[in-house]
Amino acid sequence: MRWFLLSTVLLLAGASTALAQQDTHSGDVAAAYHWMHSNAGPGQCGCFGLNGGGLSGSWNLRGSWSAVVDISAENRSSKPPANNSLTLVSYLAGARYKLPQPWLAGNHKPQPFAQIILGAAHAGGGEAGVADGSYKFATRIGGGIDVPLSAHFAVRIIQIDYYLTTFANATNDHQNNLLVGGGIVYHFGK
Repeated sequence: MRWFLLSTVLLLAGASTALAQQDTHSGDVAAAYHWMHSNAGPGQCGCFGLNGGGLSGSWNLRGSWSAVVDISAENRSSKPPANNSLTLVSYLAGARYKLPQPWLAGNHKPQPFAQIILGAAHAGGGEAGVADGSYKFATRIGGGIDVPLSAHFAVRIIQIDYYLTTFANATNDHQNNLLVGGGIVYHFGK
């Protein structure tokens, strides 16, 4: 949990630095709620849901392309009879592409995007089993839609990502997860 708090502080400090340089940089910072559908092991569903949230930031590079960083944490509390909990924390970075959408006009037109981010994830808790406390490769591929409310604020009405993690599970060491989320976005810069 300390790593998540430290990462959050560093992300916000980076956003503050970017705000101080508004005339040369632009991007956004988002806070989102996440629900994740996860599978514990292949072959049978053993599926369960996790709740959590994340912070992300993007910096516009050129045209519709942005660099993205994302820190998120999802948790499943222990429940009888197994009393197994799971906390999944990920540290990901990658690229985002804002999709052109000439079919709508106006100040509040939706802005769809696609992204691919990759990095590491940490699993902890009884449900993690042999992966408890380990860091493994993770990636999210997907996209979402932001709807502007004003010049600086938008609502991320939906984000849907395929979320691959590679924790040991005694069969094929990968989990195919689905992450669905939404939240608030703050745009800074030009």
